[in-house]
Amino acid sequence: MPNVYASTIKSYQAQIGELGQPSTIRITKAIYRIDGAAIDADNEISAIEAEGHLPVYNQLWAAPSAGMTWEQYARARSISYRMDQTAVLLTADIMYSTLYYLDPAQTPEYYQLPSSVEYQSKVRSTRIYRSTWGVQPPTTSANTTSDIGGTAVGNGHAGQSVQVNQVAIRVRLVYDADETPMNLMYSSNFPIVGATNSSAFGGFPAYSLICEGFSMAKRGDGFEFYEGVYDLLWDKYAHCDQIPSTGEDGLPILNNFFQPTEVIWSRLSRTAIDFNEMFPDGAGGIDTKWRDLTLKGWWT
Repeated sequence: MPNVYASTIKSYQAQIGELGQPSTIRITKAIYRIDGAAIDADNEISAIEAEGHLPVYNQLWAAPSAGMTWEQYARARSISYRMDQTAVLLTADIMYSTLYYLDPAQTPEYYQLPSSVEYQSKVRSTRIYRSTWGVQPPTTSANTTSDIGGTAVGNGHAGQSVQVNQVAIRVRLVYDADETPMNLMYSSNFPIVGATNSSAFGGFPAYSLICEGFSMAKRGDGFEFYEGVYDLLWDKYAHCDQIPSTGEDGLPILNNFFQPTEVIWSRLSRTAIDFNEMFPDGAGGIDTKWRDLTLKGWWT
């Protein structure tokens, strides 16, 4: 069946966005009936779409071809059209966009989605019973098995209140639902919550971080994009507290100098997971360039 409509591109504008911002293609098309008759836009728009003169929402800009970079991922996000006074010419404005960008650090060509990291210093309060201790807070175990040594701080049962330095780390990664549905990505990643890092991560030693939370939410700048957020926490004492041995009354057992007779480091027992696995390379390994781009803030 022959086409009823024809169209021409009146203008084309492409803009490569900054990292994390959409790259866009904006085109204006003139659409008209081949027989020169007026167009009833309300009733003919579906037929115009069917002939390919207008895209449907979420339609790709074009099939990938030689020379294309991010354009091959751009999808129709906004479509508007208007008639001239004669109703013969329909003018359409269409905006395509994508968050994909070409990562220049990768060979061969590789396309990434936005990612970032945020750091915030904070403190927590705890009580210590010894200073200048000889045994450091444990990393791989939940507690020490013997007295930590050091100098008693006094205060009998009470100990001494101190502030412990911490760093809250928030890692943001954007995903494509066309590649991995949100529910599958979440179900495969939520076990990280409550775990500690089995390997060094982002400059922090192994077993010094815990994952306090993991969330996912749809992005508003694309039908297919959603964001995963990992909330991590580093602690100067590796999340340990000083715990004195206690008697039946629940109070620290004191010596003749009214000082605890034994003090150990203790913390919750946690599953150990390699946090670097949040940057998979698709082949069972770690995409180190994606990781370094995210955590260091530049390509390396």
